Amino acid sequence: MPLATLERPHADPTPARVAVSRRIAGAVTRPGVTRRDLLAGGLLGTTALGLSACGSSAEGTGTSSPTRRTRVVDTVKGQVTVPTSPSHVVSINPYATATLYDVGLSPVGVYDEGEEYVSPRYRARWEKAARIGPQGEIDLEKVAALTPDLIVGVDYTWNTDSYAKLTAIAPTVIAPATTWQATAHTVADASNRLDALTTLRSRLTSRSAAIRKDHASVLAAYTWNILQGGFDAGRFWLYGPASDAGTILAAAGVRFATASTRIKGSGNTVVSYENIDLLADGDVIGYYAAFDGTPNNKGPQLFAQPGFKALAAVKAGRTVPIPDFLPGGYGDALAVLDELEAGLKKLAATSP
Repeated sequence: MPLATLERPHADPTPARVAVSRRIAGAVTRPGVTRRDLLAGGLLGTTALGLSACGSSAEGTGTSSPTRRTRVVDTVKGQVTVPTSPSHVVSINPYATATLYDVGLSPVGVYDEGEEYVSPRYRARWEKAARIGPQGEIDLEKVAALTPDLIVGVDYTWNTDSYAKLTAIAPTVIAPATTWQATAHTVADASNRLDALTTLRSRLTSRSAAIRKDHASVLAAYTWNILQGGFDAGRFWLYGPASDAGTILAAAGVRFATASTRIKGSGNTVVSYENIDLLADGDVIGYYAAFDGTPNNKGPQLFAQPGFKALAAVKAGRTVPIPDFLPGGYGDALAVLDELEAGLKKLAATSP
């Protein structure tokens, strides 16, 4: 069965997966997801709050000298004047939160994506922050009570619908949603920590090269399909090399099997359990997992299917959990490589 994809990068990370899908050539297609798209959905409102706007004057653009109190950064909403050294930041989007942690800045308020979706790397800091709303809602009164000097979010409607009210509370930076890398760049720039991001980017490149070199024989021996249990009854979500996880894995030398290779866009294809045999020619299955390694979302239902159990990769134990399959920042991307390397070592130990 031909696989068709709906190409749309970096889907809206609301806590629920309420996405419009369409059927093409027998396959259901939908945009790619983040690890925060995953609980109940549809509550995409914001708590109303009447606030008067406040202004600030810019003293420069881009990076600034230590004597300047403000600087101007480029955002989806145009240029925004922000503090040179923000110290009281509220993040209204999990992607933004991840990058703030990555560059060493802990926000005082965060969107509540659900503790189960917060990486253990960030959880202690996340638990200390005030929650400013769950399930696609932003409580503007809670945001205002935190008296932030900077608010950061991402270009999704549940962030941008309240943009005018947020800007009345503090300078608000909306980062692009095109890729997680673009999001990370704008958030790091807004917090004046691009140097830290550059270091992380270099680490990711070096780590990928090291895995390609150190595990070359195992990488050459196997092809991979990568998937997520998803939330559709009787269906799973299949990803390709251009997906967020796919690009990270490909850069580290992973070769993809036919089913994943056919997915050309950055999103995913929804596949019926009746077509599990599409995965048959793959040597390895990489899957979105909880942080304890168990299949996430409806993954347990997929793994319980007789057709899935009959796959050669599954029978041979060649399944690799990837808890950071839906990365929100460079820390997550580096974790994907850690998870890949653990899988490669397992494959090397069990290969004939």
